[in-house]
Amino acid sequence: MSEPDDNCDASLAGDGRFEEALKRVSYEPGMLLGLEATRAEQDYHRRRATRHGYWLHGAGTVAGLRVSLRAEDPGNDTDNVRVRLVVSPGVGVDGLGRELSVAEPYCVDLGAWLTAQHEDEALWGALIRDGYAEADNLLWLKVTMRYQDCNSGLQPVLATEVNAGTDPVQPSRVADCVLFELVAERPADAPAEEHLFAAHARIRPYGEIEANLGERERAQVDAATGAARSQLELGARLLHSLGDDNQALVARQAFLTDPAQLARTLLARIAIRLTPPAPEPDLIVNPRRIEVDNLVRPFLFNAAALARLIRA
Repeated sequence: MSEPDDNCDASLAGDGRFEEALKRVSYEPGMLLGLEATRAEQDYHRRRATRHGYWLHGAGTVAGLRVSLRAEDPGNDTDNVRVRLVVSPGVGVDGLGRELSVAEPYCVDLGAWLTAQHEDEALWGALIRDGYAEADNLLWLKVTMRYQDCNSGLQPVLATEVNAGTDPVQPSRVADCVLFELVAERPADAPAEEHLFAAHARIRPYGEIEANLGERERAQVDAATGAARSQLELGARLLHSLGDDNQALVARQAFLTDPAQLARTLLARIAIRLTPPAPEPDLIVNPRRIEVDNLVRPFLFNAAALARLIRA
């Protein structure tokens, strides 16, 4: 829906390095502090808030961010119709614990996007390879969100290099922005493992870690029943969720997985019925051929929402 910008992802790699100890600036009389110290001060507070969101809240939608279609009903499913994909305003947390606050709707012309893919043989082939379910004749897409830096407020600065330009400028502010992406993925190919912490290894089932418990610990679990037992089992799983070596806090597959992939958080899945069946389908963009499922996403419930749920 929007294109990732490498220049706007300056904080992405650092946000994914959970194994790094955070350092704040120590202010002392007579100490010379420069630009690096100012950036370190901001980085400390920002990453501390990010880690709080990651470990204590998780990733998902807090409110809003509903994905919907906007199009006039043509009365049939054979005519091409202009279909817009819209994400409503809302609040959420991405896979690296970074808060997202979307103040206005975001929109993409789904037909134009699909047509651009369809006209490029390589792009369309990749879309079919990753998102086409032959049994149902459906092309599956997912809408994801993640935080992104956005430089703004360009101001003149002194040139730092010879011939750097007659009017050098630098951004005076970095805005908190959001990146929405459309990705081809069949639901059957989505990871089925339970990741309470999106960037780290799965939380292993109780049966896999039971042997690691002491005799007294196992006895406590066995003696409990109902919700109390479930809580103890989950606690035991969390005790053994990160490993015991100095790589325990390193993001899973840190050297193989793009940090952007770990940050992406699901908003919705979109099913598009093709005709005729792939691999050589004729592209028809029609709202009667498209379904959006918003309830597949992860949700984050605040204390007020949980209290209301308990009272109900």
